[in-house]
Amino acid sequence: MFLYFQNECLGEIQDINTEGMWVYGKLIANQNMVKFRKFFEDLTNEENHFKESEYNEEWLNDDNWFVVDSHGDKKGIYLPAVYEDGEINWRWR
Repeated sequence: MFLYFQNECLGEIQDINTEGMWVYGKLIANQNMVKFRKFFEDLTNEENHFKESEYNEEWLNDDNWFVVDSHGDKKGIYLPAVYEDGEINWRWR
């Protein structure tokens, strides 16, 4: 599976598993992920108060986030959580 923001691939998701409504995996990020690093660091840092106004509205819009499977099928997800170590989790839309 691959993580997409709009039509931009951000990397491959490996080791996928589910627990209830949540899907987990490991994101092998590509060069397109660089511009999102601080956004995801702030989003996943529980000690930091995330300020939506500091980020592009399109990044916060769930309609812009997808995963694409090996068959090329695109499936909508809610804004994913991507951690510094590459761990990723999301819920399906």
